[in-house]
Amino acid sequence: MLLDPYLKKPYVPRLSYLVGFFEVYDREETLGEELCKYDPNNPTDRDLLIRRYCLKRNSWENFRHRQAQFDLLEEALTDPDFDFASIWEDEEDENELWTWPCNWPEIADPRALFQAIRDVATELWHEDLQRSSLPTLRMCREIPKRDLGSRDWLFSVDNAEAWKSVFKMAATPTGLMTKGPICLGDGLTVSAEGYFDSLTFRPPHWPPSDAFSYCEFDVSITGISDMEISGHRYDGPLRTTVTRLENGCYVRMEIGFDCLIECVALHVNISNVIGSHRVQKYG
Repeated sequence: MLLDPYLKKPYVPRLSYLVGFFEVYDREETLGEELCKYDPNNPTDRDLLIRRYCLKRNSWENFRHRQAQFDLLEEALTDPDFDFASIWEDEEDENELWTWPCNWPEIADPRALFQAIRDVATELWHEDLQRSSLPTLRMCREIPKRDLGSRDWLFSVDNAEAWKSVFKMAATPTGLMTKGPICLGDGLTVSAEGYFDSLTFRPPHWPPSDAFSYCEFDVSITGISDMEISGHRYDGPLRTTVTRLENGCYVRMEIGFDCLIECVALHVNISNVIGSHRVQKYG
């Protein structure tokens, strides 16, 4: 259930939220003076107002809140009889009183304003709307085993060419290790490194002395819509599958003995790919 982060109640989107940044009560000398520089009926000014104010991101807002707002707007626009002018009319029962910038004219075409908001939101919220369309982890766990990603997961990432450009090979090395994940907001980064445990990973045109024996790279997962992490140790052997979805991917990482990371995300990329001739020591 999507919650309002302040009220801790189910989140109920309202179209007034999309024009709420034009309300200047008690801010007439700051925001009011800034908005007075623009004419909401002028297409150029209107586009700027929408981008700078209407679709301004709130710190508490996530991609699912924006999807709910977008869906409500789409629903209203499909109703030819919807009265968009009523959105900013005084609603005494809710103790609302709109204060517009002092020299703003009456909105000539309220429906056109909200159509423009929808068009710009489609552009600016493109990734957020994509994330909302991704399946849940529960749905991904029901994917038949035969349709899950293979052990050659490096060739299911968005930029497999970053690996090929260094190692010229079409196989993902086994026996990779990691020091653990780094979670940064909506993203996850995992470092991976390890020896190639077989000369089958050496391209046939390379003499043994030229073949890299060790690899290092970072895995970055961004646009995460659903994620679960369990376990206590986030370092150790790394066993990974990346299953491509219609608009993203399902990633499963087993780390060490008890750590499991599962997530659904828009993008999986690798970076900082390094090959070296490190000699493996035993004992």
